[in-house]
Amino acid sequence: MKTQAIIFIICLLPPLASAQQPSGVDHKDKMKALSAWIGNWKGEGTIQTPTGETKTSMVDEKIENKLDGSVLLIEGIGKSNDASTNTESIVHHALAVLSYDNATGQYKMKSWLKDGKSTDAWFNITGDNNYQWGFDTPNGKIRYTIALNPSQKTWNEVGEFSRDGNQWRKFFEMNLAKVD
Repeated sequence: MKTQAIIFIICLLPPLASAQQPSGVDHKDKMKALSAWIGNWKGEGTIQTPTGETKTSMVDEKIENKLDGSVLLIEGIGKSNDASTNTESIVHHALAVLSYDNATGQYKMKSWLKDGKSTDAWFNITGDNNYQWGFDTPNGKIRYTIALNPSQKTWNEVGEFSRDGNQWRKFFEMNLAKVD
């Protein structure tokens, strides 16, 4: 009797799993909407610290298509020069994986920082070559708005913080050019 029940359950798993996915939606097709992202990007980023100080860094973003178009691997490194010592240091290093989940019908983004922090972020396409992603923090909400211009090969990204989700304060901007 137990064996028959186990076989019955095993036979039900594949149909149940496929029933959770919206019909006709191919995650690779959804990821093609982000094809302009793929490549190497370079430029400048500025961040305003909580004390009001503005810091600038040179940014390299490398975005690769992985798993036959199923995910994007995004790595960003920001470097800054210390004028007093004439040395370069990494001030920001992040890695993210962006994918489309057929079961939920949503994009998913997971990111990590070099200090061990990570986020599970939401991600939306808000228009032609316009995107927004973000996450909640213990102190409020963070969102990033990205505008790409594929013909000019430019990327503008603005980061904002809000304690209440209504009033937003800009703390970050990055302007990049696609180099290959």
